[in-house]
Amino acid sequence: NEEVKNVSRIVFGVVALLIILISCFVIFLTTDKRFLSYSGFEILPMAAMTPVSVVVVYPPVTPAFQQAVVALAEFLQWHGGCRVAIDMWQQGKIAELGPLRWLTEQVKGADRVLIVSPQPSSMSGPCTPASSLPRHSIPAATGDLYPLILNMVAGHARSATELAKFWVVQLHAEKDKNSCVLPPELQTCRAFCLMKDLNRLCKSLHSQRKVGKKISSLLFKHKILYSQNSTMKLREAIEMLGAKKLDVPK
Repeated sequence: NEEVKNVSRIVFGVVALLIILISCFVIFLTTDKRFLSYSGFEILPMAAMTPVSVVVVYPPVTPAFQQAVVALAEFLQWHGGCRVAIDMWQQGKIAELGPLRWLTEQVKGADRVLIVSPQPSSMSGPCTPASSLPRHSIPAATGDLYPLILNMVAGHARSATELAKFWVVQLHAEKDKNSCVLPPELQTCRAFCLMKDLNRLCKSLHSQRKVGKKISSLLFKHKILYSQNSTMKLREAIEMLGAKKLDVPK
């Protein structure tokens, strides 16, 4: 009887300890989220340590538009838990492989392809006022990559699974949906409007990845945090683009 009582005490103690540990873990997760929320941080769930592979393609519109695109790529690379491929950062590789082969390989290996589409009002107009943002020259290959990506999207139009890889990002798009004109190839793609949808874009990039069902990965998810300060450069670039649109003569 004494041995049975001792075993019962041990079992009871182990169960009680497990309950306490689980309760502490739940409290930690809840407190962690609230603290970060009050501190102005956005929490992006990421079930794997490997960054999301993203390709960014855009048309050669204006230097101001390109600055906004590069600011988006930098934000995703440095704060959004992504590994970004963009022509500005791989000009040597594009020159070596050629635009078509480079784009084909990048799209094949990417988790998502972000196609940055400008509004018609940003296609022309006066130069953007000077700012603290660096000026970049638009690579010659940019003019080839955008038509190529439109052709790829059109080629995947009949397959919803393949088409789901391609997302459209609009910079400073108008609230009126009728004014958000997209090329026919992109009208069936999932679309995001920045800055309004920035958090939704980041969360979607991570939440829709194919991840394993291991208990360890579900319990101990790696989190990516970004603050409002980390979006300042992107916000400034998009605001400049919006100011440029207002200056376009009607």
